[in-house]
Amino acid sequence: MSKSNIYLQVIYSIIFIVLINSIGSFVYFRLDLTAEKRHTLSIATEKILTDLDDIIYIKVYLDGDFPAGFKRLQNQSRETLENFKNIAGKRLDFEFINPSASSSEEERKAVYTQLLEQGLQPTDLQVKEQAGMSSSIIFPGAIIYYKQQHTAVQLLKNEIGVLPEVALNNSIETLEYELITAISKLTRDKKQKIAFLKGHGELNEDEVADISYSVLSDSYSLSEYYEVEHFDISEFEIDSVNNKPDLVRQLQRLNTYKTIIIAKPQSAFNNIDKLLLDQYLMSGGNLFFLIDGISANMDSLNRSDGYFMAKKKQLNLDDFLFKYGARVNADLVQDKRAAQIPIITGYSANMPQQSFFAWPYYPLLFSDKKKHAISNSLDAIKCEFVSSIDTIKNHIKKTILLHSSANSRIVPSPHRVSLGILQNPPDATSFNNPNRAVAVLLEGEFESIFKNRIIPKNSGFDFKESGEEAKIILVGDGDIIQNDVSNKTGNIYPLGYDRFAEFIYPGNKTFIMNAVHYLCGNNQELLLSPLKTKQLKLRLLDKQKINNYKIYIQLLNVILPILLIIFFGIIYGFSRKRKYA
Repeated sequence: MSKSNIYLQVIYSIIFIVLINSIGSFVYFRLDLTAEKRHTLSIATEKILTDLDDIIYIKVYLDGDFPAGFKRLQNQSRETLENFKNIAGKRLDFEFINPSASSSEEERKAVYTQLLEQGLQPTDLQVKEQAGMSSSIIFPGAIIYYKQQHTAVQLLKNEIGVLPEVALNNSIETLEYELITAISKLTRDKKQKIAFLKGHGELNEDEVADISYSVLSDSYSLSEYYEVEHFDISEFEIDSVNNKPDLVRQLQRLNTYKTIIIAKPQSAFNNIDKLLLDQYLMSGGNLFFLIDGISANMDSLNRSDGYFMAKKKQLNLDDFLFKYGARVNADLVQDKRAAQIPIITGYSANMPQQSFFAWPYYPLLFSDKKKHAISNSLDAIKCEFVSSIDTIKNHIKKTILLHSSANSRIVPSPHRVSLGILQNPPDATSFNNPNRAVAVLLEGEFESIFKNRIIPKNSGFDFKESGEEAKIILVGDGDIIQNDVSNKTGNIYPLGYDRFAEFIYPGNKTFIMNAVHYLCGNNQELLLSPLKTKQLKLRLLDKQKINNYKIYIQLLNVILPILLIIFFGIIYGFSRKRKYA
């Protein structure tokens, strides 16, 4: 090969390398080969970052000399933010800060005070190491700034009774969710208004406190995304002209809400109430019904002689819902997949001894994976005395969101509810009504139930026989949204909390949040929801094996690479000798 050809190849190679690097500076590309796609941002995250209209600046207080295990959270936080920056470009920047960097105690205290005022909480982190326990006071969080606003994000989730390694892994799993939801809230122009309906014995403010404002420190609640109000449909302004309830004004007030939630009503709806809700729906409003088909609760069982009769709940909504395409049946779903309740099975030294039994009236509901974004891959949802739902054939689109298990059955009302079912359980073959619908989504242009019917005279508003595009979600259980309230102390428990098992079913809250997001058209928030339950497999080293085979592992890591280099060097030498000898 001539020298001129060699020079040309070198020049071409240099040009090719420069060209590839130039293209690489404009095109971002990475390949995520992990099973759980831990390095891949969600589509919703990318959209939020792409649509930023101003600078987002993030101060992360995770710089410093941390215990070895805690560096995982530090490194993953940095990687997540670098991924954010790759999408947002110059509209997002961040820095890592050590709040304890100053040598002056006064300055450190001033920084700590400022971080506390901004919403970050300190943590006494203890990590088990070979030499013992290491402990340090840290502020494992971030402050996100946007325009004239800022918000604090706690990146480390402290969980009582959870091993440090597991708590760190749980925090890493939700990093993308915590950061991007905080950015989404800051950049949102205005909160939509939603309302819990009052006037028919619906759940009071304490009974929906957790879904409304969250009793935990996670801030996962409706008030983080919406203006939440309680609207009494039975309280009217009086029309000064005819001295009658002003229906026009009442409908105007209803129309200010994007979604109306009807949570476990106890008394019947009259025609005026139904007319207002009907015309609200015709105007494009959305309704979220969580209603019981049967009157039944455990308090009735405790107050009676071990049984009570469960009867149809008279809410006067059958014709209303039937017209729109669904019906809550006057029955109860019994399911072999159910939450447990304690039963006294004997006494020891005059002390009652309890055992736990699956109570078939407390089914743990299923959601179909990837069937709909509202119920996509949700964990079990705890309910109490659930009624099934039938759909009616009409032009409205219907989607089953929640259903019973494959081992369920239906018992019609009136039905005798008794603890005797635990002593003498039904034959397994009788659980032959699988996958009964319990929550249904209705979508389309609804037709008014009052079409071709007489409406109140002098109602004053422009009656609509058919409506704009709207949505209804119907759930055959009111308890699905109700949090427990202590009768003695007034303490409010998290939604989905099982006081007997001392466990929180997270599916309840996630389902309600997803449902409201969908009804309000907040598809962006709905797409972010799966990030909250994202799971990363924790691949921990076996410390016992490390201690037992410490010398062997060290020798293997030090000597094996050298032996491999020598081996390949010998092979390379022999091959050159054979080629050129």
